[in-house]
Amino acid sequence: MSIISFSENSAGYLIPFEDGKALCDFNSPIEEAEAWVAKQDLSISNEIVVLGLGGGFHVQALKEAHPYLKIHLIECRDQLLPIYKKQIQSQVENYSCFQSLESLLDSEVFETVVMKSLPVYFMQNTWGTQEDLFYSLWKNLTGRSVYAIAKHFANLGIEIDEGTLTSLKATEKPLTIKDATDIIANSNSPAAQESRGYFETLKELLR
Repeated sequence: MSIISFSENSAGYLIPFEDGKALCDFNSPIEEAEAWVAKQDLSISNEIVVLGLGGGFHVQALKEAHPYLKIHLIECRDQLLPIYKKQIQSQVENYSCFQSLESLLDSEVFETVVMKSLPVYFMQNTWGTQEDLFYSLWKNLTGRSVYAIAKHFANLGIEIDEGTLTSLKATEKPLTIKDATDIIANSNSPAAQESRGYFETLKELLR
């Protein structure tokens, strides 16, 4: 279990630390958050996922710059939210805290993200010392894991045969679009065979 602590900066903001590592810029958290928001392409959806709360300044900057956005906030450290809500004085809707990958995969928010193919955004330093867990959550939320690929294809009515699933379980790397096309091309399920021509064409375009 990591240790979360808070330290007040010169502007009077409480900055979260995890095992001594700051979860946002200590001196200029607002400027850092605004710069991060300015770099994001938010034109692709009016509903998004933000993975990692940290100090929450980037979440607040998102809300202020894009008030129409519906934000699903996912975190793994429940000590951060109370300070964020008190400090920013903002209500947090659609917040979920998962301390394991298994709890995410069993959740309604995972089903929603997969079903709607929601884009996932994150500010790297908010992950702190939980980078491995956040990376695993990100990989599944964005359909780059075997399980997530299977869920995405299930929404299309395409089942992945056991042989393909077994071979894919050996890799820890994020799965790419090319990997996905290979899954379809190698699958023997009827729905996959119906879609094979489309995915083989897509595979050629990705060469």
